[in-house]
Amino acid sequence: MFRNLLRPDSPLMITMTQITDCIFLSLFWVLGCFPLFTMGAAFAALYDAVFHAYRKGDKHGWQRFWRTFRGNWKSGILPTAIFLTVFAVLTKVLISLWNAAVYGAVSWTVFSGGAFAGVFVLGILSVLFPMLSRFDNSLAALLKNTLLLAMANLPRTLLLGMLNAFSLLMCTFYVVPLFFLPALTALLSTLLIEPMFKPYMPAENAAE
Repeated sequence: MFRNLLRPDSPLMITMTQITDCIFLSLFWVLGCFPLFTMGAAFAALYDAVFHAYRKGDKHGWQRFWRTFRGNWKSGILPTAIFLTVFAVLTKVLISLWNAAVYGAVSWTVFSGGAFAGVFVLGILSVLFPMLSRFDNSLAALLKNTLLLAMANLPRTLLLGMLNAFSLLMCTFYVVPLFFLPALTALLSTLLIEPMFKPYMPAENAAE
């Protein structure tokens, strides 16, 4: 009985492998984000590795992460710069609105509207690097297609923004979520992003 439990294809070992992959892929993502200019490549690699490991049954998720990371770090530098600029401005505006609402300079309704807009922008940004991992585009085409795809799928974009906002806040204020939440967030993101990508994928990939 115990021998069967320890077989590589047993439910126990499959579950343990998935948990281990979740932890290591999350830590690889953290490591890849340390040099800020490689952050986009880390996002793209995490999404691609998680999608193939958990949705496609790929048993080489770690290797795939670093392969995708190496393949995208150069092309991801400019999108990363744009991402960081937009994210920094967005954060500054939301902090200013929060402080203004606390001191009564603006109403909480104004802050709520700003937060909603911020979540939507974050949802758009959440499509950027999965797009980088999946399609070969110039920078202009990448930005254009990301925006068009996000606007054409507004409910999914808003859900992506909320999901990533929650993950960001948890990983900012607590250490433990860094060990699993990045990969888990990427996995949940695949459920929202892959239906966006499906009409534009080659027929053999869409049918898998």
